[in-house]
Amino acid sequence: MKKIIIFALVALLASMTMNAQNLDMNQKKADDAITVVGRFSKNDTMTYRLMHYKNIIHGNDTTVSEDYREEFMIVVTDSTSEGYKMKYIPLSFTLRDTTLRDTGTPTSQMAINAIALRQLMQSTVCEFTTDEKGLLKSITNWREISDQLMKGVKATCDNLYATIQDLDTANLRQQLGVILAFRFGSEQGVRDRYMELKDLFGLHGSTYAIGKKDIETEYYGYPQLISSRVCYTTIEDEGDDFDEGDYNIASQYTLAIPFDDVMEIGFDSLSVKVSEMVNGSLEAEPNSDEVFISDFYGFLFFKNGWPKKYYFEESIGGVGSCESIETRYIECTSRN
Repeated sequence: MKKIIIFALVALLASMTMNAQNLDMNQKKADDAITVVGRFSKNDTMTYRLMHYKNIIHGNDTTVSEDYREEFMIVVTDSTSEGYKMKYIPLSFTLRDTTLRDTGTPTSQMAINAIALRQLMQSTVCEFTTDEKGLLKSITNWREISDQLMKGVKATCDNLYATIQDLDTANLRQQLGVILAFRFGSEQGVRDRYMELKDLFGLHGSTYAIGKKDIETEYYGYPQLISSRVCYTTIEDEGDDFDEGDYNIASQYTLAIPFDDVMEIGFDSLSVKVSEMVNGSLEAEPNSDEVFISDFYGFLFFKNGWPKKYYFEESIGGVGSCESIETRYIECTSRN
């Protein structure tokens, strides 16, 4: 049980390195290009719905490790020549699959911890700024959020420790303090908890050449293929949601990393995910010498630069009979 707690906690606080990739290689200043620029106004109010899923597929069986929905509001509180001040206001949080609470596995414990962290964030308004083009710059009340997250996680763990006999809680508390200080003790650490802000305001100020492109590059020395598509949307693309001037930026990253390298060298939470898949697989060994990773990012913007939709899907395969699929989808549900 002690190993499960520590494993779940470390996995919860890890960040996926691959998510730090961006679309810089697609950028090119040209007449036939799209620049993401936010033309926001004071009191602009946007409401968004976020849906997050994590599934592990074992042959014909699917295990849901995370399934929740959130709604939040973005409000522009000030507009200057240097940028914008905004507020992220949580509206609701819904855990859609409660069966994972009763499975008693490390994966379910990780999911419960991750969901508990999201729930802790529901009671705090996040204040942030962007530059004049809408690119996320800073979270101005990060210290307030940091204090709340640290207190909340410590309280959750204290309740957990109290249920386990003969547990060296002093040692665990010390380890927890170090991890919390590293993960939540800085603005960057708090910003990492608000992935949706990066999802929505991470491309502003960048220019992308219109069209399709395939680029062969490397990720930590491993061959990687990046396929991108940049275009203005059409009524065929969006149907009733079509608005003249909206535009779409999409990219897909595919690569294969030797299985032994993933396990021995370590790639942050990628190694944790693969370990889960191996432990839960019906097969003791991987069915391939490589782990296959495919990440898809889709960004849809209104013509004034407000984010309209965001879609992310990560698929990890090549590990026994398992495939891990994570999906994040954000859509604008109202705007004023």
